[in-house]
This record gives sequence, C-alpha cells and structure tokens, in this order.
Amino acid sequence: MDVQAAAISLQGNNFVIVLVGIDMVTNSGEADMAIDTLQPKFGGSPVILMAQREDTSPVYYGDQDLVSVLRDIPVDEMPWKTYSL
Repeated sequence: MDVQAAAISLQGNNFVIVLVGIDMVTNSGEADMAIDTLQPKFGGSPVILMAQREDTSPVYYGDQDLVSVLRDIPVDEMPWKTYSL
C-alpha cells in the first residue's frame, strides 16, 4: 500500500501527516482505526490524517495539540512524498 504523507518536526514534536479522503476524517471510528494501523508503520510517530475539501482547504483529524500547530502551515509547503507501507 502506498500513501502520501509528510513527516514533520515542529516545536519539538515529530509526527506524520497522512493524506486521506474526506470521508475518513469525518468518521471518527474509521479515522481512529486508520491511525492505529498507520502509527506502527511510521515508527510509532503520532499520525495526523488530512483531507482536503473541494476548495482545497485542509481538514485534520488526530491529536488536537498537533492539529492546532498545523493550522499555520500551508499544505503545499509540507514535505509530501509517497511511502510504501
């Protein structure tokens, strides 16, 4: 399985943002299961899920402290790459 993700280090926090569909971030049960599945594949780093609305604005799901830090970072400036898991 390949995923688009960005490994981020901000304010002493290392975490991974994984791009998913909007349906995933609006369904907390599925989102929590996805995070539980993905986190070990990224070495235990916290995982934040991100989807984009039709206007390309981001929607995040995950640890609220990390999500609040992300609000100030433009999506196109994140270090996106494809990870094979």
